[in-house]
Amino acid sequence: MAPQGMTVGQLLQKEREGKKVSLETVARRTRIKLAFLKAIEEDAFQLIPSETYVWGFIRSYAKLVQLNPEEILKLYRNQAEPPPSSAEESSAASKRHLKQIKNHVFDFLTTMAGGTPAYSLGKSVFRHKD
Repeated sequence: MAPQGMTVGQLLQKEREGKKVSLETVARRTRIKLAFLKAIEEDAFQLIPSETYVWGFIRSYAKLVQLNPEEILKLYRNQAEPPPSSAEESSAASKRHLKQIKNHVFDFLTTMAGGTPAYSLGKSVFRHKD
């Protein structure tokens, strides 16, 4: 189906150009904004509002250029899936970031209530029950 090493965007663009169909024609026939179609062809899926839209847009585009939508979506899932080690790293970074946000919110609320923020005390403000 897909030549080795081709991305979803490259494959869809190649098929479209092979059929001599302009991107504007694809936009008109699928009713997908031109900016989103460009994002798909550039594999910039983060520019599309949600994963659900990405899937629907890829499916519509694939049907229009006469490719099997399920195979293209499978290729997209493989392309979008992060490597296992980076997923674990991003999960740990995400947890650290969330903890920092919680601390900042706590400090802000404490300061707004007229108290001293925890970071200026240099220790935890939570007391352990004896």
